[in-house]
Amino acid sequence: MSLRTRIALIASTAVAIAVVAIAAIVYFSTQDRLVDEIDRSLTDRATAAQAIGDITSEFREGRGRGQGQTPFRVPRGFDVLYVQLVTADGTTIIPPDQEFGLPVPPQIDFTTIEFVHTEATVEGVHLRIASVSLGEELGTLQIARSLEEVDATLSRLAAALLSIGLIGVAGAAGLGLFVARSSLRPIGELTVAAERVAETKELAQRIDVGRKDELGRLADAFNEMLGALEESKQQQNRLVRDAGHELRTPLTALRTNIELLAKARELPAVERAAIYDDLNTELSELTDLVNEVVEVATDPAVTETETMVDLGELAAAVVARYRRRASQEFVLQIKDSATIKGRANRLERAVSNLIDNAAKWSPADSTITVAVSGGAVSVADRGQGIAAVDRDRVFDRFYRSDEARSTPGSGLGLSIVKQVAENHGGSVFVDVAYLDGAKVGFELPTG
Repeated sequence: MSLRTRIALIASTAVAIAVVAIAAIVYFSTQDRLVDEIDRSLTDRATAAQAIGDITSEFREGRGRGQGQTPFRVPRGFDVLYVQLVTADGTTIIPPDQEFGLPVPPQIDFTTIEFVHTEATVEGVHLRIASVSLGEELGTLQIARSLEEVDATLSRLAAALLSIGLIGVAGAAGLGLFVARSSLRPIGELTVAAERVAETKELAQRIDVGRKDELGRLADAFNEMLGALEESKQQQNRLVRDAGHELRTPLTALRTNIELLAKARELPAVERAAIYDDLNTELSELTDLVNEVVEVATDPAVTETETMVDLGELAAAVVARYRRRASQEFVLQIKDSATIKGRANRLERAVSNLIDNAAKWSPADSTITVAVSGGAVSVADRGQGIAAVDRDRVFDRFYRSDEARSTPGSGLGLSIVKQVAENHGGSVFVDVAYLDGAKVGFELPTG
């Protein structure tokens, strides 16, 4: 069963329940109103009958059917009334022209004068009976009226309510189907778009809904998801393309050196040693490149959880490690270090990449300054600086300026710094350092 059909069925069921409830209320309230009117009419007529002066004498003389005498008379209106007197000894007296007597309710109390209203069917006639005690001496007076008119009215009302209910349920089903079809049209478009994307792998498609309700928000979210997937696919393609381009150089060099090693017996020992050194260097660069490509392609949210990280302590630990193995001198400046919620290993890798970049461009025995101020971490070198034309691209993947093409490296170090900063809601920056050189860093939100 489709969603549209289920919505239409739910709507028609809800309307049917409401119609049945309303119809029941209308029917029974109308029935009570009509019966109350008849009860008041019977009570008024019985009261008027009690008020006739000669009624007691007529009953006392025993006039009624079976004795050939003129029966007592009860004032009658537009309706046909049935009357009966039940004496204290249980004898019933009815007018001679009345076809049948009335059933006596067992709850009559001769000591009270309250009316008792009951219903009964006598010889196929549905009656409403009002009974009242005239005292222990006279007995009980009963007066009744047929309910055929009320039953006919209620039958017509029930037929009308049934017709209206069926029309209402059918209309609700049709309206529910129409509303479901129009409301679910965006979902149908989303389904078609999703199926088309799954079939063609084309992520550039978008859905134009033009509405501000929940379905419009769903369509907007779907469009945003397609945009994110498209961007991710483009970045993946660029990464694969750039990584393939970068891998060709070390692989070509490895192939050349391996071919030379195949002729190692014909080469002098010095040349063989140089080839071995080149192989080790190229293998090391290739390993670093593969590791960095894997790191760029890995989602940090999957591999590491967030903890509270003090940027000053983290930078101090990284600087201490580099002091033991680098030829430059490191100066650490910490001012108002911030503690942020982040991924410690990724932030440590970002600081390490900044220092690696600075160490690559700084002369031996020069000074590299690592500064921490709030949520900002910067590393300043004493190299030749970064040209203005390259500052906007130094954080791009595999980008290498003309000056950097002759130096070892993958071109991914600073792009990893940018990725780490953006994953933590921050940004990167590059500027001219004091006493020339370059100052590169990132800044993270502290609030």
